[in-house]
Amino acid sequence: MLKYDSKEILDYIIKCRRQLHIIPEIGNYLPKTKEFVINELNKFKNIKYTENKKDSGIIAYITAENNTKTVALRADMDALPIKEETNFEYKSCNGNMHACGHDAHTAILLGACKILNDNIDKIKGNIKFLFQTGEETGSGAKIMIEENALKDVEAIFGVHVGSFAPEAPNGVFVIQEGPILASTDKIIIKIKGKGTHGAYPHAGSDPIVMAAEIINALQTIITREIEASETVILSLCKINGGSAFNIIPDSVEIEGTIRTFSNDVREFFIKRIEEKSKLIAQSMRGEAEINIIEYSCVTYNDREITESIKNEALKIFSKDAVWNKYYKPSLAGEDFSYYTKEIKGCFALFSTVTDKKIPNHNSKFEIDESKLNMPSELMANWAYNFLNS
Repeated sequence: MLKYDSKEILDYIIKCRRQLHIIPEIGNYLPKTKEFVINELNKFKNIKYTENKKDSGIIAYITAENNTKTVALRADMDALPIKEETNFEYKSCNGNMHACGHDAHTAILLGACKILNDNIDKIKGNIKFLFQTGEETGSGAKIMIEENALKDVEAIFGVHVGSFAPEAPNGVFVIQEGPILASTDKIIIKIKGKGTHGAYPHAGSDPIVMAAEIINALQTIITREIEASETVILSLCKINGGSAFNIIPDSVEIEGTIRTFSNDVREFFIKRIEEKSKLIAQSMRGEAEINIIEYSCVTYNDREITESIKNEALKIFSKDAVWNKYYKPSLAGEDFSYYTKEIKGCFALFSTVTDKKIPNHNSKFEIDESKLNMPSELMANWAYNFLNS
């Protein structure tokens, strides 16, 4: 069993989290955040690290003499371009905000580093600590993989705080096998017609009418071509075209998002969107061009790894620390999915919900910090026991 003081770990995490909350940075270039994390890592004599070449990501690691196994623990560090509207003393004032809890994730992983650093004599393998950028843009995990973060790694574990399960009280984990978060794609459909005067529509090819036909037709793929038991969402949220009330434009552009819990269904749906959009436009003397931007694939929790993490949580804490109800997977996306696409892993949710139950990605987002030591302890103990098993 690892030795540590839970109160000491909690105090350390809260201190780190609040300092990170003041300096939120977005995307893949996070110089202040990176500097803070490196300064903390330098305090742990048994932990080394490398800096990514392509972004501000950091791969820290413990290498034991008997290095037969390697596991990875992951945290994302980037924030959102949201102006914070809270009254905390440590609120951000730079126009960005840690409105999704990534400041807590980074602090939690530093807490795990602290626990494992102080128990180096008990560790029988290698542990990688992935401090990742760009989760909100779906780019950070891909860069980590390109930087060989998963080399020799057998399993990976990550945690997300917030109110994904608002009915779960603070300090409760959702640890569930199978799909836990959806694939996330941005879809852009560019429809090209032929502009003309609104009084003479026969002289052109109306892309607005084409767009209307395509919008309606794409929903029928879900209702008539995909099994009803599958969860698929197509939300077309933006349409742009035209400049005056009496001019038929040359083109219209539609943007939206696709969400599903099956990578196979996702591939089929995208294929049919492309086919149907092009055929409809062609039948109306126009053209359609489809562009899909992938932000994440399905976040899928491996049964074996998930079970080992759940058992560890029950052993360290109590049965009340793990949600005992079925969690309906969220249609939010996570680029942690790129790790679990390559290796076995588990992505757990940890409730930090307050009485206000403010959702993630809100300008007033807040978390209950009182039990943030729990994810750190779970990460550290799971890594230790997995390596020793």
